[in-house]
Amino acid sequence: MKADLRPLILLIGDQGTLSYLLGRFAEHGGFQLVVNSSSMDKMAIVDPAAIIFLSTRLLETAQSFVRELAGLDIPILVCASVAEQARARELGADHCLLHPLTYDDFQAALIDVGALPHVS
Repeated sequence: MKADLRPLILLIGDQGTLSYLLGRFAEHGGFQLVVNSSSMDKMAIVDPAAIIFLSTRLLETAQSFVRELAGLDIPILVCASVAEQARARELGADHCLLHPLTYDDFQAALIDVGALPHVS
């Protein structure tokens, strides 16, 4: 069996429709998506291109994990509303995926954090 060589995005949280949508966006962008993988042991093995938290609440509850990620140079994105942007940045997010989320916004966010090379 051939190993999947697509870059990996870790998704923290599982909210049904939003998780499915992000999975489709990731697949369309050439990534594979792994849901709820927040173990630091696995981080060194999988070397994700980015980590996406499904809400600022999840980001807030995972602050010890976020502090550990700071040394790994892995971009952190969070799904948030416009009103939550400042708080998400305070909590360590490198970029916010604002609602309502579109594929173009998703791709632009990955380019912005360096997880997806910009194609001219």
